[in-house]
Amino acid sequence: MIARKSRHVLRYWSGPVLYLTMMILAWHYRPRVGSPGVILNRGVAFGLFSHTPSWILSLGTLALIALIVLFLRRWPSLRLTMSWILSAAAANWTDRILWGGVVDYWQIRPYPFIFNLADVILRLASILLVIQIVRLSRRPDKASDKSIHPSRS
Repeated sequence: MIARKSRHVLRYWSGPVLYLTMMILAWHYRPRVGSPGVILNRGVAFGLFSHTPSWILSLGTLALIALIVLFLRRWPSLRLTMSWILSAAAANWTDRILWGGVVDYWQIRPYPFIFNLADVILRLASILLVIQIVRLSRRPDKASDKSIHPSRS
């Protein structure tokens, strides 16, 4: 089991470290857009809404980031998972602001889609978030726990 201090460090620093890693990869692959396996995805997941103006998608992502920050403050027990989601959303938002789309650079055959580290982190953190919420909701005698229901006293 990870020591309490180590968990604290992991909880607060993994998000920024992931964000920087995603941005370094985006900067690395940006000049290669158009070469095989590297694209500028102007839409969202799987290229959906690719004809929507970039500024609208950027505003939507910014609203999602604000919502995640609210969740981070409200549910401290989900802070690690939410920080990963926040870092991936922020990296995609930064890509969209800088280049008008998200740089996707990984393709695993025979999977037909190209994706990036932010997509992987979003999917893994979303699965982990669902697992955490289910586990927290099943805790016996913890219905009034502030980590689950912060508005109750």
